[in-house]
Amino acid sequence: MELKLSAREYLSRGDSYEEKMQYMVDAGYDAIELTGRPDILEVTDQIADAARNTGCAVSTICSGGRGALMAAERDQRETAMEDLKNFLTAAGQLGAVGVIYAPLIAVKMNPDQYTRLPDLSPLRGQQELEMDLLAELSAEIAEHAEEHGVCVLWEPLNRYEQWWFNKLSDGAALCDRVDSPGCKIMADFFHMSIEEDTIAGALREYAEKYVRHIHLADSTRATPGHGHTDFASAFAVLDEIGWDGYMALECSPRGDAREDIKRAAELLRSLA
Repeated sequence: MELKLSAREYLSRGDSYEEKMQYMVDAGYDAIELTGRPDILEVTDQIADAARNTGCAVSTICSGGRGALMAAERDQRETAMEDLKNFLTAAGQLGAVGVIYAPLIAVKMNPDQYTRLPDLSPLRGQQELEMDLLAELSAEIAEHAEEHGVCVLWEPLNRYEQWWFNKLSDGAALCDRVDSPGCKIMADFFHMSIEEDTIAGALREYAEKYVRHIHLADSTRATPGHGHTDFASAFAVLDEIGWDGYMALECSPRGDAREDIKRAAELLRSLA
């Protein structure tokens, strides 16, 4: 398997995009995963120049937008939708795979700011109503993503960060319902270590058809090698099915941050 390594922007260092990208290249990475910002369309030229000058690709954009897509408040949903579409447009301009969005984390983790959709049983249960809304919004978002040659990458998170949409099977069900090449999922090894029976087994079942991006972290949410996650078996499955997407570090370094992410890159490449 050809390992295409990326890392979250917060793991880099520098005052400019060019400095941050050069940092990642020097640490042994092929790409960077940007954090979304409301004014991203105003800086895409700057990011593209930095990518050309450093040889560092933009793998993905991790949504850091305003609002909450699944909030009961309509204005918050509309704000989140506006930012997400702008991120997808920017992703297309930058040659990225797409934009990552975890549908329910903003509402669950910010109860003072956002309200969860109500339980309308027996008409609709709370989770059923949320899935209906997510599918409706996904269809519109996926259409926009398709127009720009990218994907929205829905992220399953563990139960402590969002009530449901915890497993790759949840993402697959949404993709099947939307039925668009612009609607895919990403797999995060840390969340999978909590929610899936095995990481390798879940990837074997869902990665080829649905997964277009992967986040890497050990079971401790530290860099790979500081926990008990079986990266080798997961990589073997991905190699077997011919998966060829980017994998991005989303974790915390230990000790000297620069040396630790360099060590992590070397470890991961030795396993691929």
